[in-house]
Amino acid sequence: MWVWWLFRPQPMPFVLRARGKVQGVVADGIAFSPKGDWLAALVLNFQRGQSTLTVQLWQVPQTQTNPKVFSVSQQVQPMVISIPRLGFSPDGRLLAVGYREQGLSKVTIFRVADGRRLQTITMGKWVLAPTVTFAPDGRLAVVHDFRLWFVRVDDGKKMPTNIQAKEIAFSPDGRWLAALLIDGSVSLYDANGRLVRQFRQPMQPFWAAAFSKDGQRLACLWRLLRMKLPIAPMRYGVSIWQASDWRLVRSTPLTPFYENLSPSAAFAPDLSMVALSEPDTSGWDGLWWRLEHFVVEKLMRRQHLSASPTQAVVRRLRDGKMVAKLPRFGRSARDFAFSPDGRYLAVLHLADTIALWERKGD
Repeated sequence: MWVWWLFRPQPMPFVLRARGKVQGVVADGIAFSPKGDWLAALVLNFQRGQSTLTVQLWQVPQTQTNPKVFSVSQQVQPMVISIPRLGFSPDGRLLAVGYREQGLSKVTIFRVADGRRLQTITMGKWVLAPTVTFAPDGRLAVVHDFRLWFVRVDDGKKMPTNIQAKEIAFSPDGRWLAALLIDGSVSLYDANGRLVRQFRQPMQPFWAAAFSKDGQRLACLWRLLRMKLPIAPMRYGVSIWQASDWRLVRSTPLTPFYENLSPSAAFAPDLSMVALSEPDTSGWDGLWWRLEHFVVEKLMRRQHLSASPTQAVVRRLRDGKMVAKLPRFGRSARDFAFSPDGRYLAVLHLADTIALWERKGD
């Protein structure tokens, strides 16, 4: 009896509500609207040497229905190093898309209700697509050339700041701005753009940040490399600060060390858990990858560069405990998004399948 108790099946805290294939290639970057009633994805299609970019929106949870489609660009830059980005305004009325077209970084703003294109702003030449985020007061924040700009929605006027960043996160009340820098540190600014704190962990660079929905905590994901040749294994962890005095509450490893980890993650709005992409070598494709790995590494004595299949793993932030391993539909789990109320988790598999999971408990 005690043996059964030790190995008894654990309840699954997520239930699959919908799964659908997209006509085209979904860029890494899916997002829920602020009310959680729409799920948006950027979709690329390649025809006759041209790359076209559209935004597709599905109603939640009936994602099998035909989506709304907004045309963004007919000559979008390939996404090898430049992945398009999108973001909703706080009231859900507007949707901004950052992308590259003919060597220029651009931002287009759509009205969600009817798909009308309101503005297209050219940010300038740069090798990466601009990151787009709406501030809580409705201003559009754009990261271009590792610098933060604010863009006025009504006339497209660009207002540069002195804040350096590659990604940003606003607190829900707009009081704080966390800026991720290319050196792996995080700078914290107040509403006036004044630098308040700088967070840095030696040998553990930060790569994702989010505030809790009550604005009381800031969480940052970090990675740690174990120096080992030819491939340095890596693990992910999280650091959490209390916003009242910016005291470090905890810094916890989340994953074991893996030889390859995908930089994809999404925090639950209450910062209770995080969805990550972790290696999964079960199944036929996993068996094939292990065989390939053995042949290349052991017999040919070469570095095996092919990434293993991955799946969505949900972990608890307070201790790193695994909450759920979600079945995968395809070789890899590439991107994630929690709905604003934390009820749904969307997972992008491979390049054309989106699964919608409903959270039932912890």
